[in-house]
Amino acid sequence: MKFNVVWLLASASIALFGAAAIELVTGCGQSATSGGSSGSLSGGGSGNGNLVNPNGDTNGGSGSASTGSQGPGGGSATGGGGGTGAGSTGGRSGAGSTGGSTSGSAQGGPSDGGTSTMPSGTSCLQTKGSPPDYSQPGPYKVATKMVDLADAGLPSSAASPTTYTIYYPSPMDTNCLHPIAAWGNGTGVTGQMTYQFYNNNAASWGIVTIASDNSNVAGSPYLATGIEYLIAQNKDPSSIFYQKLSTKAGVAGHSQGGIAATAATMDPNVVGEVCIEGGGTPRQGVATLCLTGSITDGGLNPVNAGVVTSTYPSTTGPAFLADWDGGDHVTTPTVAGLLSQNPQGTLQFVRLLTAWYRCFLADDGAACNLFKGGKSCGICKDPGWYLLESKNL
Repeated sequence: MKFNVVWLLASASIALFGAAAIELVTGCGQSATSGGSSGSLSGGGSGNGNLVNPNGDTNGGSGSASTGSQGPGGGSATGGGGGTGAGSTGGRSGAGSTGGSTSGSAQGGPSDGGTSTMPSGTSCLQTKGSPPDYSQPGPYKVATKMVDLADAGLPSSAASPTTYTIYYPSPMDTNCLHPIAAWGNGTGVTGQMTYQFYNNNAASWGIVTIASDNSNVAGSPYLATGIEYLIAQNKDPSSIFYQKLSTKAGVAGHSQGGIAATAATMDPNVVGEVCIEGGGTPRQGVATLCLTGSITDGGLNPVNAGVVTSTYPSTTGPAFLADWDGGDHVTTPTVAGLLSQNPQGTLQFVRLLTAWYRCFLADDGAACNLFKGGKSCGICKDPGWYLLESKNL
């Protein structure tokens, strides 16, 4: 799917803002601030649950919707009739109604209980803050390294550019292996400026991330090649990454990059994915975070809703769905969101990506608490969500 003039506006904004904008984009220095808006997001929680609907916006469970009470978040947006099942998938079709509740389990939040499959210990990676705020730069300084993987596993049919940027903590720990991750761009986006704030932030929390510069990452195994390259570097005595990296890998991307990330879960080293408005079916058992927005761009771009109705339901491992109220396909998940008047949705996306990596790649129990706990999950009290849902946590 093609991206529009917003990319050019974002680039122009970066040029206009100069050094201050670059600091904002890269996630280094101060917290993201634009137009008087800034955000610092943190939270904790405990327990387990399977469905959250903080605003009462989407009906669920069995039966048809009717005028009902609001969820704890106090929202009153129009919701759809609930199909059979637990909430979100059925909740976007059928006759509309005002308020939140139906006879199903989607009234205000999840029920607690069950056995958690998430790490609950303390990571050997460094941390920052109590509780940590994963939307902000972490305890590590970040360095970058450019590589070309044309001769490192990409098929000869792979289109250029075959270059990548590696974001890594500097210095790296000597007594704790750093997890690895690969990033994929959306269609038509080359280079790193549009998305580098995700990868800078992840690296500042200890995750070594390799990001493709290609604009068509679903066309060849760009992400899997990046993962395998880092694993090979860990075995190479001449590499700066020698014996510094874990083989626990994550993959992430936006739009087509999210589709490519899902495809890359077939790599046996991948244990976690962050699919940002992408698609596909992850490998069985892979921990999958689905990030999307409630706006489908007038029906021209149904992928946002597809994350809710197709990708998330196809997950079989630990999974979490986070749908930002008013989030669109082009602004919210990109640098344009950080440069907007209200960057909160974008900050939440980068926060959850980093926390998901820390939870499932680095066994960080504090990060896991953002997602588990039923109605008391770490992000459940945060305003701004259209729909939150989880399973197998």
